[in-house]
Amino acid sequence: MALEGTVSLCLACGFCCDGTLFNRVPLLEAEVPALKVRLQVVDGQHHARQPCPALDGTACRVYAERPLTCRRYRCLLLEAHEATEVSLAGAVSIVEATKALRATLAAARGHADSGLVVEESRAKRAELALDAAEALERLEKQLAFHFLGQRSRQSR
Repeated sequence: MALEGTVSLCLACGFCCDGTLFNRVPLLEAEVPALKVRLQVVDGQHHARQPCPALDGTACRVYAERPLTCRRYRCLLLEAHEATEVSLAGAVSIVEATKALRATLAAARGHADSGLVVEESRAKRAELALDAAEALERLEKQLAFHFLGQRSRQSR
């Protein structure tokens, strides 16, 4: 699979950096001084909060110097694309469908559509109106199946 396809898919998505998939990224001690972003310390470990302050739309402003965790991360959809299990067009279509699910959740909550709506909704799950709770459930299933690698054997 060509590098261009990987770059195109990642630039179409950004879920790993915008807070949709994760709320923080663990950092190595040596990465902390170079990043120049607001950090969080949890259990003695430095983390960069999501959405990543280096994210510009869906592009990383510190791509060449991004943390090791970011360099190593490959979502399930990217791996499927690299293994030619899904075309670039098919993968981008999945990203767009997932963005639509996130937008539905945001609308149900009366919030702007961003990765933050996912974490905020999870934190207030018990308080969500039925439409928002259902939207969150649909989005979480989509994220688990296509991005986080939590496919059940029955779903394959």
